[in-house]
Amino acid sequence: MLLLLLFLAMLFNIVAQITLKHGINILNFTGISLQSLLKLSTSPYIWSGAILYGVSFVFYIFALSRGELGRISPVSQALTTLGIVAVSILIFHEPITVFKFVGIILLIIGTIIIFY
Repeated sequence: MLLLLLFLAMLFNIVAQITLKHGINILNFTGISLQSLLKLSTSPYIWSGAILYGVSFVFYIFALSRGELGRISPVSQALTTLGIVAVSILIFHEPITVFKFVGIILLIIGTIIIFY
């Protein structure tokens, strides 16, 4: 059950970040101004992203109630990081560098060591 809660928290977190990135790309947000803040506050993508973050938070809280903070938090952050890197490459066509690849491998190894 713990892994399912962590997976759901990660999934909603990643979808929230995709939604926010898409929303900010549409708005062509270039800086902080009153007009930019108004655009942000009325964007359905920004609001949807915030709501999805909230759902992710709820699943994360339930996961915390079922395990140790020292295991749950690092694993949750690692899973989200891995998911975001995958999404950034597959959806947003961001480059994968040698450093990213090595970082992913180290992250996977470290996550396995921390969780077990």
